[in-house]
Amino acid sequence: MDKMELTEPVNLIKSVFVCNTFNFLFAAAKSCLFPFLTLYLRLLGLTATETGIIIGAKTISAFIFAPLWALCSAKFRKRRLVLMFSIFMMALTYLGLTLVMNVNHAATACPGDIPPGNMKGTLKELLHNIKTNRTDIQPTKTQLQLNQTGDITSLMKTSKSPLQPTDLPMTTTEKEKKVNKIFDYGRKLLIELGLSKAEVDGLSNSDMIGLFQDMLTQKNWQTTIRQSLSPEEMEEFFTFLDQAVDAISKGEIKVGKKITKRSLKDTWQNIKTNLKSLKTAWTVKITEAEVEGQIFLILLLTLVFGEVFASPVEKIADDAWFEFLEKIDNLEKYGKQRIFTSLAFIIFPIIVTLIVDNTTCLFSLRMHPISLHFYMFGGFLGLTFLVAFFYPTSNSEKRKYKTKITHALNLTFCKCEGLFYILTLLIVGAIYASYNNFLFWLIEDLHGKELTMGLCVSIANLAEIPMLFFSGPLVRKLGNGMAVCLSMTFLAGRTLFYSYLWTPWAVLPAEMTHAFTHTIMWYAVLSNPVFSSNPTVDRGVRSVFSSIYFGVGFSGGSILSGIVYDHYGVNILFRACAVIAIAWCPNIRYHEPMLCSTIRK
Repeated sequence: MDKMELTEPVNLIKSVFVCNTFNFLFAAAKSCLFPFLTLYLRLLGLTATETGIIIGAKTISAFIFAPLWALCSAKFRKRRLVLMFSIFMMALTYLGLTLVMNVNHAATACPGDIPPGNMKGTLKELLHNIKTNRTDIQPTKTQLQLNQTGDITSLMKTSKSPLQPTDLPMTTTEKEKKVNKIFDYGRKLLIELGLSKAEVDGLSNSDMIGLFQDMLTQKNWQTTIRQSLSPEEMEEFFTFLDQAVDAISKGEIKVGKKITKRSLKDTWQNIKTNLKSLKTAWTVKITEAEVEGQIFLILLLTLVFGEVFASPVEKIADDAWFEFLEKIDNLEKYGKQRIFTSLAFIIFPIIVTLIVDNTTCLFSLRMHPISLHFYMFGGFLGLTFLVAFFYPTSNSEKRKYKTKITHALNLTFCKCEGLFYILTLLIVGAIYASYNNFLFWLIEDLHGKELTMGLCVSIANLAEIPMLFFSGPLVRKLGNGMAVCLSMTFLAGRTLFYSYLWTPWAVLPAEMTHAFTHTIMWYAVLSNPVFSSNPTVDRGVRSVFSSIYFGVGFSGGSILSGIVYDHYGVNILFRACAVIAIAWCPNIRYHEPMLCSTIRK
């Protein structure tokens, strides 16, 4: 399968087409899932620290095993076989994560089940309906309401105000105290479910009964309540239901004509009958919390072990294409395949997030829409696997892999310029991990849609394209060190802006600075004359710097940023990133030339 005799005529047009198609489809698969993977981990109930550890550990696994697989596949001349095996293992690893959703109820619930984050809007709609359809509620002759201290005061009946909060008799007997306690439960629960205190205080007791009746009789309310309340709040909810049904049955709670006692009794009696199953379901949720640590370990082991075999796809494909072009003496075409990678990252994040935002229960299959990320990933990866059958590879006996890497390591670790850029890329890689992992969490907290997140990915990649034409002149004008300083300054501003984000859509302009924080940074580093001698050395240097940035820096930054997120919050995390980025600029501008001149002497 892997033996391709390059002594025979080569169809270069076909080879270029296959390579570009492979890169486009593989990038399409990644763009559908990888930017949104931390959202899935959050949906499963993992903390930021656990998420950071998982992302960091899988990155380290790829950092170690990708070059080893690439080396072995070249040595035994089995590149295409290893490439296809790695694609298969990648599909098996990430599609296997969907099985974990069955363990966590929140991850399998459909948006139609009214998740906790949307509960407030739903209750407000019900509250509006209650208030606009209450004209036939019959008031009692006297009313009681709570004063500012919470004591009960009587009011002589003159007219029915739509915001008077109670319909209880005037005398405060033991029966009235019991009823007041029931409605105290109800008010507290409504606040916990998302209504404001002012909205709850403006409810009459009849309206509160009607609101609970409307809420609890809608579809899948048990799922909603179970996801929204803590164990203590659930116990209060059980008490509220029990006592309310009993009080309505005994006539202790007066209701109007529209909200009839009989309908309430029938409805709530059914609810009371189902309390046993509801409590059982809540016990399952507590059990889920107890096994959350097991979910973390399952995900950690799955991704780390999966990356051992799945990580070398890009490395093997890139090495094979470079050596193929080198063999036919046509290296000027190398690197152009990355345009198709960028194109996929521009197109498909918007498509997948647009579908997710407009899909309920994944086309009525009772599956959370986030599953669509995995299935689109699997579909494109399957097409990539088919194209890999025809991927062009070289069967050259002359192997230059060892000498390339050795020379690159000498340039980067044994020269002051290389060492200084390694430190810079470590810092930038850690900062990149911070917003790559947790920016979408912030957008989610601001009630942003997934489409906003997809646009973030697309705009960032789109911004790189024009900068490819201006990076060269800009770096030559400013110098390599000053260009890196400019990139770090934009990075500081970008992360600082994130920390003050007030609405989800405001993030989009900041994503355009990706052209400065990423494209110019890499061009300034790789175009340094110290590292640019010939294409073979350039690739080796790029591999070393990429390993530092996407391997060591990204993995360490993922773990550290997760810890900071949990202890201090996302705003402090992004502000700390901004401070680190701007504080490193003077070192690049002034200390690098001084250090290098001292070492040369």
